[in-house]
This record gives sequence, structure tokens and C-alpha cells, in this order.
Amino acid sequence: MMVFVTALSAYATWKTAQVTNQILLTAQRPYIGVESVNLIDSTSPKVVVDLRNFGSVQAEHAVIGIVLRVNGKALPLDSEPQRQQAPVVLLPAVPHRFYRHMSGDTYRDALQGKAELVVEIQARYRGPRGDEHCYLSRDRYDPIDDFFYPQGGSLSCDQGEHPP
Repeated sequence: MMVFVTALSAYATWKTAQVTNQILLTAQRPYIGVESVNLIDSTSPKVVVDLRNFGSVQAEHAVIGIVLRVNGKALPLDSEPQRQQAPVVLLPAVPHRFYRHMSGDTYRDALQGKAELVVEIQARYRGPRGDEHCYLSRDRYDPIDDFFYPQGGSLSCDQGEHPP
């Protein structure tokens, strides 16, 4: 009987350690998300995405992809001055702004509601323990409210066509 009780106690201790470890891994990881998306500046039109790390530890090796779609077609990134050259670190609670430029005509058409403007945001990143994570978001511009509304997203990078 004592052997059974000891074995049961050992199992309970092992299970408690597993649960505690899972809680720690969940609490001590980065959580990347969008704080805001804005369409700004008629002289140099762009969409500005404010990404935040809502977690308690830094996000390492972060690769951010932002694609603007106008009427369903992706704008080319060839002439974009803010193309990410290397992975970055996103610290907790600090604003991290990324942007994509567009032509003046596209800007005016989006403001007037003549063109549908969607921004697709993808962030692939790692926690300090090397655990890999992903964040996807799609936001559509509403010219009436002058605001980007969420149109979908995921915590998986394996769901269809997304930014590079």
C-alpha cells in the first residue's frame, strides 16, 4: 500500500511540475500584436503599422512583412525605403513602427473610397528560449471612419497567402 501511495505522490509531483512549466512558458514569452494602423501624410502617403510586444520578454529574430493590397492586388515592394534587411528584436511595451508607401493617386482613391485598401501584417519571431511564434493580421481601411478595421488574423503562419 505504501508503494502505491508513494508512486501516486511521485506522479502528482511530476504532473504539477509539468503544469507549472507550461504556465511559466506561457507567461514568459513574447506576444506580438498590432497597436494601431494609420493612413497618413498626403505629401508622402504611407500606411504606418505600430507593432507592440505585449509579452513580458523580448521577441528575438523578428521578421516583419507588411503588404498593401489595393483592390486585391499587392503593391510592389521594389522601391520601398523601409525594407527589412535583417531580423530585429522587439522589446516589451515599446512602439515599433513599420510603414509602406503608396502613390498619391492610390492614397486619394483610398481616402475617397474609390479603392479598397487592405494591409496584411505578418510577424515571425522567437522567444528567448528559441520557441517560434507567428502573428498574422489583415486590416481594411474604412474611408467613412478614416480607420483600419480588423478583417482577420491568425497565430499560425500556415494559413494561405500572406506577406513574405
